Amino acid sequence: MKLFILNNVLSDWTSGMAVIAAESKDQCREIFIKEFGDYHAKDFDEYARFTIIESVGLDEAGIIEYVYGGG
Repeated sequence: MKLFILNNVLSDWTSGMAVIAAESKDQCREIFIKEFGDYHAKDFDEYARFTIIESVGLDEAGIIEYVYGGG
């Protein structure tokens, strides 16, 4: 399991972020869209800056934490 730290997503006037546990970037995207909807798909596809931590000790994929950007 990898930990994906996404910066520059869930944005209004300032950047938000999300931390997602997933096996791959594709699975990370699926989890992100399922949680935040198609409205934020562009955030993931075009604006997200990724930091990936390999081999974290988590067994289940999913959202770990997120913060919406404010206005």
